[in-house]
Amino acid sequence: MSTSTDPLPEQFRTRPGTPMMGPYSTNQMDDFYTALHRGEAKASGLMNLMQHLIVAERCTPGAKVLDVCCGRGLALPLLCRYTPQIERYVGLDISPGNLNETRERITFLSETYGGLFPVELLECDVAQSWPGLPAFDVALYTSALEHLPFELGARSLRSTAQALAPGGTLFLSTPQAFGPPPRPLQYRVHVYEWSRQEVEQVVDDAGLIVEDVIGLLPPKPDAVADELTERYGQGAADWYRDLAARVPGALLNTVSAVSVPKKATELLYVCRRPA
Repeated sequence: MSTSTDPLPEQFRTRPGTPMMGPYSTNQMDDFYTALHRGEAKASGLMNLMQHLIVAERCTPGAKVLDVCCGRGLALPLLCRYTPQIERYVGLDISPGNLNETRERITFLSETYGGLFPVELLECDVAQSWPGLPAFDVALYTSALEHLPFELGARSLRSTAQALAPGGTLFLSTPQAFGPPPRPLQYRVHVYEWSRQEVEQVVDDAGLIVEDVIGLLPPKPDAVADELTERYGQGAADWYRDLAARVPGALLNTVSAVSVPKKATELLYVCRRPA
């Protein structure tokens, strides 16, 4: 695997046309708010909505929240709606353009709700030295790890773990890669896609405990049915196929992925720093 000083092997390189900043891709996740406003319901957009909703519903009043690679600030509307009493939100991102979009979102939310919890945005390369920050109760690192080379991503995870207070929770989402490296990328806008074993090893080395692994994007329907049969019996697979005949695919995919983490193509890891 590459280190931060070695030339990047082919599997770590971003494909032509992908926004770049140094060795990173700054391609952004779907803005599901805009897509739904246009009447577009994509599985990837609904996945992003669900993972941010999971975080927002699990935040507690008074929590200090860190958003690593905050991008456009897509977590902010749901936090504002579901956990308006959080104490503080800090967003880190390497891209000034992303942070400007987040500022526009903050202005809109402040005008809509008549105020907002304290928000601080910092331009920061999360794979390098971080600015001095307080300890956080919750950290989000959603759909961004795959945009860094492996060693730099591992370094960013260690920094995120160090930023958590004892008992703090990290919500980490990233595609699930299968097989040993080097492996082809599932998505051309990514730089490196992690296997579940790689994520769990680096998270463990950083001093965190993986408490739950939630599927976010499912494999093909037959693979979903197979894993449901393995976990819950044939009845679960029959129920899934019955739903598939009636429920729009984007919605069913978002929900069914939760129960098939072994084969899901995107995972949300819920990790905790021991108290």
